[in-house]
This record gives sequence, structure tokens and C-alpha cells, in this order.
Amino acid sequence: MLLIAAWIVNALGLGFGAFLGLRGLIDPKWAQRLVRLTPDQQGGGFAEFRATYGGVFLGLHGVALLMTLLYSLGGEYVVGVAATGAAAVLSAGWAGAAFGRVLSMLLDGADTKFNRLSVGVEVALALAIAAPWFAWLLD
Repeated sequence: MLLIAAWIVNALGLGFGAFLGLRGLIDPKWAQRLVRLTPDQQGGGFAEFRATYGGVFLGLHGVALLMTLLYSLGGEYVVGVAATGAAAVLSAGWAGAAFGRVLSMLLDGADTKFNRLSVGVEVALALAIAAPWFAWLLD
């Protein structure tokens, strides 16, 4: 039961990451506001938001979610191995983002409400996506 719940939490975290990517692809101005950056004046700025905050997020999280769903619904062992590997990589990415943000808060004087909230979201996503790993450790 713990493992099933862990995969559900994993799927929710991956779904949220895929949603962020889809939204960034469709509405780069939303992504711009979310990350609080502005595009350059050379005309390629929104392409960068669509590519990085849209395509990369959607591609990575979407494929990992697909693997999770295939494993959860079909039980294929090889897909399960791929899904857990994808979960480990994405979880590490979110944890790394949180670490970099905390480091900036400590070294750059960037201890803002936005950054504290962002660290919370990044840590929550890292833990949610890694939930199957924690369930296996506790099993």
C-alpha cells in the first residue's frame, strides 16, 4: 500500500512539472513572471522561455510521467526500472535547484519571501517525485 501511495505522489509531482512546462510553452509571459526574469531585447527571449521553462520541463516530466503510468497500470518491469531512474534524475534536479537557491540566499543576500516559497516548492517536488525510492527504502 505504501508503494502504491508513493507512485501516486510521484505521478502528481511529475504531472505538476509537466503542467509548468505546458504552461510555459503556451504562455511564455507567464513563465517570465513566474521566474521573475525578462527577455533580452534581441528578439530571442521568449523563445528561450518556451524552450527552457516550457519544452524542457514538459519533455522531462511528461516522459517520466508516461513511464510511471505505464509501470503503474501495466506492471512492466523494464518500464518500472526506467520510471524509477527518471524519478531519481528529476528528483535530483529539483533538489539541486533548491540547493542552489538556498546557497544564493546565504551568499548573495537573496533571502526573500519568493525564494523561501520557491525552496519549499522545489523540495516538495523533489520529495514527491522520489516517493517510490523512499517507499522502497522503508519496505
